[in-house]
Amino acid sequence: MSCAASCCTKKAMREITPQLDGKLKIHFGDSVARSGPYPVERFNELVRIVAELSYLNKESLLVYRGQSRDFLNKAGASSLYPSLYRRNALSKVRVKRDFSLLDELSDILVEETRKLDRRAGDELRKRRYLRQSILQHYQVCETPLLDLSQSLRAACSFAQSSASTGGKSFGDTLAGSALAETGKPSLAGSSSDERVYLYVFALPFPTGSISIDSREEIVTVRLLSACPSLIRRPYFQDALMAGTVDISDNYEDKNELDFNRRLVAKFSIPVGDKFWEHGPGRIEGALLFPGVEEDPMFQLCSTLQSAVSSLEGLLFSPTEHGALRGDGEEVSREVSKGPAAETVISVQDIAYRLRRRLG
Repeated sequence: MSCAASCCTKKAMREITPQLDGKLKIHFGDSVARSGPYPVERFNELVRIVAELSYLNKESLLVYRGQSRDFLNKAGASSLYPSLYRRNALSKVRVKRDFSLLDELSDILVEETRKLDRRAGDELRKRRYLRQSILQHYQVCETPLLDLSQSLRAACSFAQSSASTGGKSFGDTLAGSALAETGKPSLAGSSSDERVYLYVFALPFPTGSISIDSREEIVTVRLLSACPSLIRRPYFQDALMAGTVDISDNYEDKNELDFNRRLVAKFSIPVGDKFWEHGPGRIEGALLFPGVEEDPMFQLCSTLQSAVSSLEGLLFSPTEHGALRGDGEEVSREVSKGPAAETVISVQDIAYRLRRRLG
């Protein structure tokens, strides 16, 4: 695969030029992101197409993501940001706060994991990208990492099942009521003629469980080999995380954080069971999202996510987005609003309250 370097900054994720052939080359033209999805009606047909893509782009590892919607930016191109960067109005103040919260939650994750398994907690403490990956994979908070899978079947199953989870991919859904209680999403209410989306990305080949490619400016976390055995959901999903190396709030252009820069192809597939005819069949939610009995980390992260959701609104008032001191530290303050006042507290205060709740 040939690559065209982005010229935005030294820290920009490199943009690829995918190798395409035949109908896909005609369909996608000079931009996969700006083109509509290529329709595929059967899983076995999709396998044949992706096998050809893998052969044509053999210098890269192809990975997948399933969603119920194709989110477009103002230019009409597919937008595939990690969760922390998805807001339209992305202020540096908010991003700095989110990274501060991520750091605090990473520390709490280590503390709580050590209560379950000391060895697993110690392993998380040593690996920053692994801590962030777990928080993203179990949807505790927003992170700079994108949920992906090395399994085409799993990604298609995610896409179909996400049709019943409010437009989010499975990788971006933890706290929906049915899922939080059982770990098992439902397909109830999905229309058989509804279509969902499958994205194919090209990443550098990993050199280990956590790989940093300084040329491509991409970090990949292969959760199957990086996670302690206590953390089991990634093993069911063949999960992988990807992000831009060392990007926090220090970026020049938000577009350099969009994984549409790594798109090889995007497809639309039907939700109905006919898609799986003569194929392996959809992976049901109970297998993709094991419950508490089979995945101890699910209960811990579900509890942590619920606590975060109940307290996060205290970080910024609805009328203001917080303040930073000259040294960059967030400060608490009272915001007057008529006769009432809203209290905006620091990330450190949130972390203190979370620890109190978790005992």
